[in-house]
Amino acid sequence: MKLRRLIPQLTLTLGFLIAAEKQRVLKPGWNLFSPDQDVQMGKEYAQEIDRQFQIINDPALHNYVNRIGQRLVNGIEGQKFPFTFKVVNDPSINAFALPGGPMYVHTGLIAAADNEAQIAGVLGHEMGHVMLRHGTNQASKANLIQISAMIAGGIFDKGGITGTLTQLGIGLGANPVLMKFSRTAENDADLFGARLVHKAGYNPVELARFFEKLQAEGGLDSKFKEMFASHPNPGNRIKNIEGDMKFYPRKSYDSAAIPPELVTARDAIKRLPPPPKPRQGGQAAPVQGPPVSVNAPQGFRAHQTPLYALVYPDDWSAKTQQDNVSATLLARDGAVRGPNGQDDIGHGVLISFGRPQSNDINQASDELIKALQQGQQELRSAGSPQGVRVDGLNGRITPMTNASSLRKGERENILVLTVMHRQGLFYAIFVAPESRWRVAEPEYQQMMQSLRFAR
Repeated sequence: MKLRRLIPQLTLTLGFLIAAEKQRVLKPGWNLFSPDQDVQMGKEYAQEIDRQFQIINDPALHNYVNRIGQRLVNGIEGQKFPFTFKVVNDPSINAFALPGGPMYVHTGLIAAADNEAQIAGVLGHEMGHVMLRHGTNQASKANLIQISAMIAGGIFDKGGITGTLTQLGIGLGANPVLMKFSRTAENDADLFGARLVHKAGYNPVELARFFEKLQAEGGLDSKFKEMFASHPNPGNRIKNIEGDMKFYPRKSYDSAAIPPELVTARDAIKRLPPPPKPRQGGQAAPVQGPPVSVNAPQGFRAHQTPLYALVYPDDWSAKTQQDNVSATLLARDGAVRGPNGQDDIGHGVLISFGRPQSNDINQASDELIKALQQGQQELRSAGSPQGVRVDGLNGRITPMTNASSLRKGERENILVLTVMHRQGLFYAIFVAPESRWRVAEPEYQQMMQSLRFAR
């Protein structure tokens, strides 16, 4: 009798254990950009890449990589990005994908792979970054407020996305935000790629074996540096992928032998001339011109740009972006890490220009406020907007409140100043915790009153 009572209990317990082990669900994270903007961004950056690097036009080499890529694309379910594949004459072991689908494979990677499944694994991994939209997720988190305002102003709808992002320090140069991923993102891309190569008939473990082979052989060898910089090891890749493979339907995989097409591709690579040094792509031109003048009273210093100038407390720091216009002015402890991983302002001022759809100050300001509230559930109105004149121009001050990122459990006060200028909508977002507002508000009033604009 006791045994009979135990059997149902054991069955129930085992059922819970089996049910608890589920396959990881892979889905894109929080993002301010639309999928169509990912595609547009990728097309624009691809033009820059094609100028910087030597793209191989050898038909056999291109067709080989494209065949592997399209075999993987066929396994993507639902809406797909328009993937393209190009081979770059570069001996470093790397491959990368731009948002929206353009993919580039270095000749060094093709030469280093032990078999075709390893090349397919790397391509599948890169497709994971694209389909899970890791690049624009990173950009959204890094520049939440600026990008929200730009989307509200319709700047990206007019094209030229990459030039605008370059002004915010988001590009393909050193430490590129769009292609520098976290270990969590790397693990998700591994799993996405493993599932794709399984569907295509390749052994998913080869993906992990290739990355771990590079990790073991690479060290600080310059051929491997680029791959390691943008693809941090999420830890125990083989174990992670083998754990995911338990959920795959049984399938026979292609042989690990080197196919004739790979032999032909490697022979073509050996005949290539040494690659030229990469040409630097064009950067968006910063705003030029003499700085606007402003007189700083005692205890303040001047922040001057070609489009505007104002004063700020002399114990603060100021950082101007590459466009010579956008800036962040921070109290000594005013910078914090925001809830979405972005750099946030706990006590300070964010300044930028946008190009709104309307020249009406109230309509343009409302567009900006709406964009700022995207992804910030705690950000809300704290009173009625007030019309102002700033250096002879129409402006508006909108009071708001939010959960303080600087003081846990406290609210912060926010004043959003918008001014309609001939160059677009100037905006300055003044932020401070409520406990500091008695000191911060007079300083902010002084800063607003000091504003001067280029004519």
